[in-house]
Amino acid sequence: MPEFLDSYIRELSSKSERIKEEYEYKSSKLASELKRVFEKFWIDFNLPNSSPSEFSAMAIDSSSAHLVTSNGGIFYVARAIALSKSGRYKDIVADFDFTADSTYDAAHLIHRKMEWLEHKVALKAVRGGFDGFLLFDGSIYGRLAHIPIETGYVNDRDFMLRYFETVIELLDICRRKSIPIVGVSKESRTAFFREFLVKSIFDEVKDELRIEKLERLLSLALDDKKKAIEELEKLEKTADVGILRELMEELLARKPDFQLILTYASSAGYTIPLKLGATLRWRRSYKSMIRDPKDFIKSNFPVASRDGDFIDWAVKVVKKILELPSIVSFHILPALNDTPMRIDVPAWVFGLDDRLSEVGWPEPAGVDIEEILNILAAGYCGLDNYNIWLKAVDGEVKLRREVFENLYLPKFEEIVGRFATPRGYRRVRFP
Repeated sequence: MPEFLDSYIRELSSKSERIKEEYEYKSSKLASELKRVFEKFWIDFNLPNSSPSEFSAMAIDSSSAHLVTSNGGIFYVARAIALSKSGRYKDIVADFDFTADSTYDAAHLIHRKMEWLEHKVALKAVRGGFDGFLLFDGSIYGRLAHIPIETGYVNDRDFMLRYFETVIELLDICRRKSIPIVGVSKESRTAFFREFLVKSIFDEVKDELRIEKLERLLSLALDDKKKAIEELEKLEKTADVGILRELMEELLARKPDFQLILTYASSAGYTIPLKLGATLRWRRSYKSMIRDPKDFIKSNFPVASRDGDFIDWAVKVVKKILELPSIVSFHILPALNDTPMRIDVPAWVFGLDDRLSEVGWPEPAGVDIEEILNILAAGYCGLDNYNIWLKAVDGEVKLRREVFENLYLPKFEEIVGRFATPRGYRRVRFP
C-alpha cells in the first residue's frame, strides 16, 4: 500500500459529509433564499447562431516569464499582442530589478506589466485605424480597481501611475471613437453577483430587523473581516440579528460566482448585467485624491515624489483616475456542460455616464446587451474553445519556458557576463 494512503482515506472520509455539502453548496441556511433570488436575476438564454465573419474583432492577450537570479534580483520578460484579420500589433518589456517585495508581490507587478502592454498594443491598433470590438482576455474592472501606490521595484517605483495613464488614454480614445471594449474571463474568482444577491435579500428583511446602520455592518464584511465579526458579536448581545449573521457569513466566505451559477443554473443563460463601482478601500483612496491630490502622491509615492517634476505629472494622472467609468459586468453560461464566462464592458459603451466612484453595491444596469451576446456567440466554439479570437492570440503570445530560457535568458546573461540562474535551478536543455 502506498505510504500515507490509509491515513489519507481516514482523513478525507472523516470530512466527507461537510466536503460534499460545500461542494454542492447545500449546507448554507441561506441556500434556499439564494436559489430564489438567483432565479429572479438569472436569464435563460441560448446563444444565437452567429459567424465570426460577421464581426470585426481584435483580440488582445499577454504572457510573461521571470527568474529570481543568483544575486537575488528579478529578471523578467512580458509581451503582448493585439491580433485581428486585418492587423497584428505587438510590444515587449524586458528588465532586471531588485525589490524587497515577496516573490508573490514581485510576480503581481509583472502581471500589471502584462496588462499595461495589452493597453499599449490596443492603443496601437486603434491609432492604426481599427474600429471594431476590442476583446481582452481578463477583467476590465480589475484593471481599474487597482490603487495607485509606489512599487517595491527600485527602478520602477512610479509604474502604477504610468499604468493608469495608458489605460485612461485607451478608454478615452475608444469612447471618442465609439469602439467597444469587452473583457472576457473564464471561471473568474469574482463574487460581485453573489454580493448583489446577498444585498437583495438584505433589502427585503432589513425593516424587520429594526437595527440601525445595518448596511454599514454588511459592507464591513467586504472590507474589514475582523471588525465586521467584532461588530456582529457586539450586536448579538443586545438584539436578535436574525438572518443577518448568515448574510455576513456569506460575504465573508467570498465564494466565487461561478460556483453559484453551476449550482443553481438549470439552463444556459446569463446573470442580469450589473454596474460595478469602487471597493471601500478604493473609495478611501478616492477621498484622499479629491481632498489633496499632491498629498496623496507624497503619501503613496514617498520615494518617487522627491522629484518635483514627478509630482506635477502624477497629480495630472490622479485627477484623471477620478473620472474612471463604471463597468457593466455579467456572467454567461454558454452551455450547461460548460463553465461560466465573466464579461466586462465600460458603462459608456451602453450610453451610461456612471463613474466608478459613483456606484456602491453592484446595481442593475438596465442595458441592452444583445450586441455583446452576439459577438460572444460568434466566438464560442465549445468547451475547448470559449472564444475563437482569444484562443488564436493566446497561441501567438504564449511565452513558453524553453523560449524564455534558450532565447531570452542567454542575452541577459551576455549583458551581465555571468550565469544568472541560482544553484539548483534546472534549465530546459535541448540537444
